[in-house]
Amino acid sequence: MIQTKAELSKRSMDKFRKQFGDTTNQALLRLAVSVGRECALLTQPYGASKKKIQDAIKHGAEANVAAIPATLFNKIAKSKNPAFKFSRGWVHLNDGQILKSGSEIWDFIEDNRMPNGRVKWLPHRQKAIARKDDFKDVMVRRRKLAGVTKGSWLGAHQALAKKVKGSDKPRLGKNFMSFAQKHIDKGTGQFRGKRLGKSEARLVSDAPATKNKRIFSKDDAKKAVERAWRKTLGWYRIQCRLKFAK
Repeated sequence: MIQTKAELSKRSMDKFRKQFGDTTNQALLRLAVSVGRECALLTQPYGASKKKIQDAIKHGAEANVAAIPATLFNKIAKSKNPAFKFSRGWVHLNDGQILKSGSEIWDFIEDNRMPNGRVKWLPHRQKAIARKDDFKDVMVRRRKLAGVTKGSWLGAHQALAKKVKGSDKPRLGKNFMSFAQKHIDKGTGQFRGKRLGKSEARLVSDAPATKNKRIFSKDDAKKAVERAWRKTLGWYRIQCRLKFAK
């Protein structure tokens, strides 16, 4: 479980929410709802496009793993001096480069990602091989994982959005990450309304993969809050201009 917390403290937000007619609690809720959306966007792979995410997952895996037919893989694995011809030439393989199961493929991909979640491109002499069928199974699992993790933040978003009162309530469009919205049950939003700026909103993801800092790091959480501040403040400014233009 990972939690992202946002506290309302900036004077500019206070100024515009008063002009709009919101309480501090409602402003905090609007901010927290926006944070949930940003968390979903910043969960690896970044973005909201299903195709883009699937392509990024596949591209990242193929960067360091060559998926080959089972007959060729078995022949290489049984060889006394295993070798494979990658795009840059022949490479003699050690046991760690011959991935014999889905779990070994998964671990190899994870071990060769940078702290920010992006792929660490390996020299061709350090790349690995795997059976095509095993590789495909891993890709299915990784694509599903991305949807579950992103969906958990959308679940937190939705739970808090229901608590927003007044006009123009924040909503998720049905087409916004529809593949991830199937997993909104993996996230929850909690709100504790108090006085004197002590209110607190929590977005909680129960998706197992969220614990992996390469999938959603502390820096990503901080960035999500910062982006939500800017967007929420911008929204209030626009709403105030529209209100006083009438």
